[in-house]
Amino acid sequence: MTEVLTLQTVDAKGVLVEVTLRLGDPGSAQLELVDQGAIFEARGDDYLDCLMLTREHLEADERLLCCQGAQPDVWPSGLLRQFSNGRQAYLLDRERQGEPVVVDIFAPADPTTVVSIIVQRDAVLAFHGLPRPQDS
Repeated sequence: MTEVLTLQTVDAKGVLVEVTLRLGDPGSAQLELVDQGAIFEARGDDYLDCLMLTREHLEADERLLCCQGAQPDVWPSGLLRQFSNGRQAYLLDRERQGEPVVVDIFAPADPTTVVSIIVQRDAVLAFHGLPRPQDS
């Protein structure tokens, strides 16, 4: 693993738990979550895939990862995703003029602002004016 990050998770009661993310080199698209002694490994096509798998794992325990990639207004374009191997995403803000804001999906985020994958998906679709898929 080439990079080690310390982040927090938050549950519905607001309880924070510190976790460690170990990222593989950009070509490997691998991430390890060290959570209270247990290790969860995620592999994907890029870092965003790994983050989404890790978030799914945490959400199964009703916890959210406190990182920029779990914000309702953060998502990459296809080109940025390819260019950064899924590590960077845009802050989706129609009010902002000029250059778009690019964030590291693994940068820390305030626990009160992170959302589940489904809520994030719906927010990104709404930003782009796309209909929400019908839940089955």
